[in-house]
Amino acid sequence: MTSLAELPAEQRADILEARLERSERALEAAETALEARMKDLFRANQELKLREQQLAQKLEIESALLLGALSTVQMAAAYSEKDRGYSISESAAPLLGLSAGEEATLEKIVGALHPLDRKRIMRESMLFFRKAQAGLTHRYVHRIIRYDNGETRWLSWSITRKKGNSLRPSHMVATVRDITEERHNERQVRSLQLRAERRLTELGKLQSELSAAKERVDAALAGRNRFISEMAHAIRTPLATLSGALELLRQKVDGTSEDDLKLAREAADQLGEMATKLIEEAGRDGDPDTAGREGSSALANMSSTIALPDRPRVLVAEDTESNRYVAERLLAELGCDVSSVENGAAAVEAVRREAFDLVLMDVMMPIMNGEQATQAIRALGGPASRTPIIGVTAHSLQSERERLLSSGMTACLSKPVKRETLETAIQTALIAGRDVGQGAVRFDHDLFRRAFMDLPPSYRLRMREAAKKDITKYAANVLSAVETDDDIGLSKASHSLNGVSLNIGAVEIVEELAAYREKRPAPDASTEGFRRAVAASLLAVDDLYDALVEQA
Repeated sequence: MTSLAELPAEQRADILEARLERSERALEAAETALEARMKDLFRANQELKLREQQLAQKLEIESALLLGALSTVQMAAAYSEKDRGYSISESAAPLLGLSAGEEATLEKIVGALHPLDRKRIMRESMLFFRKAQAGLTHRYVHRIIRYDNGETRWLSWSITRKKGNSLRPSHMVATVRDITEERHNERQVRSLQLRAERRLTELGKLQSELSAAKERVDAALAGRNRFISEMAHAIRTPLATLSGALELLRQKVDGTSEDDLKLAREAADQLGEMATKLIEEAGRDGDPDTAGREGSSALANMSSTIALPDRPRVLVAEDTESNRYVAERLLAELGCDVSSVENGAAAVEAVRREAFDLVLMDVMMPIMNGEQATQAIRALGGPASRTPIIGVTAHSLQSERERLLSSGMTACLSKPVKRETLETAIQTALIAGRDVGQGAVRFDHDLFRRAFMDLPPSYRLRMREAAKKDITKYAANVLSAVETDDDIGLSKASHSLNGVSLNIGAVEIVEELAAYREKRPAPDASTEGFRRAVAASLLAVDDLYDALVEQA
């Protein structure tokens, strides 16, 4: 059986494309299922919150009823001395449901006792009168059956025996009150509390499930991104070699082979476009701005009359031997002195030892990848830290580009890189200068060019002035919202400012504003960095326009 590596590039690309499509469909199905589960959990969470609100309202109502019942409770008092019998207040008669004027005697009270409580109460009463210590209060709760309507009611007794003295013999005092409504309300409140506890337990369980589902979604997305990255590298690395080799052959074939070479170049370009479309669609996550391309058309429109500096020194960091060979040959044909390394760590060491005018940095490399190597170079200090770095990535996604630019890269190119695109990227990096130094402002030059080059020439100057005006306006709105502590106003102004800034590639404004909002409202949160980024960006717009647009 023929291995994948032995197949022609076109067949390998077809096989990888088919695998990628199957994987994408599987991932899409998994993501759809996860999304549906998250929606269900969200709805359940919302329903629980609504139930909690209703429960809180009901608890307030029940509490009010309970207080009302306590404020209107009926009570009676009883008194007894040895050899003088018992006397009970007139308010005991309504408790027992006796008719008006009828006396509530001890016999009436005993007769009203509920059959289920009569034996117990009689036994406890006898024990109390025989053994209860003086000065101690005893409480009894029991049911009665009212004389008037046969209704069962609950009574609570509080009985105390007092010691006698020379002036007054020992005696007993008691109070009795109807606690039927109170018991009912207590039971209802307890029932509601138990229900609330169950709802809170359910809510906690749902929240745990939601958190676990989110972790699974994040893991699935991370796995998808890793797969896309690996597939992009696997597809575009041989494509880069193929396209580069065809570029090198273009000037060496005779007239009889020009048509054959043209057909091969067209096929390679179509294959590259197909790979780009597949990778972009695979990485699309709903954000309308996920498909950020390197702007090869805008780069191709840059004037070829801008000459490169005499023999610029370029360091190529590329782990694939065929791609490294093609890059070296293309750069040599462009008049560059080329040195090469095979990984990011070697690139950092080379920049530390020698002075280079530019670094062409592959993103996916062993030991230290291009992003890590760029960050390490920017941390070197001195002139080496300001060396322009052009990243070369298998991705063409805007999220990938933004991450690489944030790491300190000057520009990003997508594989396969054409000669014209590479030449213009080098020209742009060297013309714009080492703009990553301290005190300088960072722009995404590719976004800046596209913002203007996609417009008719008559609109470009108006676009430049409108961009500066809008940045000034929305930045002022941001600072005003900060001063008045208006979170809603700050959110709206930030959204508008980010849109205008990213439209022309003013990434430092966006980053400084995001850094401030992450710290806010901490005491060390300051708008000073944001103010500097806005001022520096406004000053840089005209210079970048002259260098990147006016001369095109």
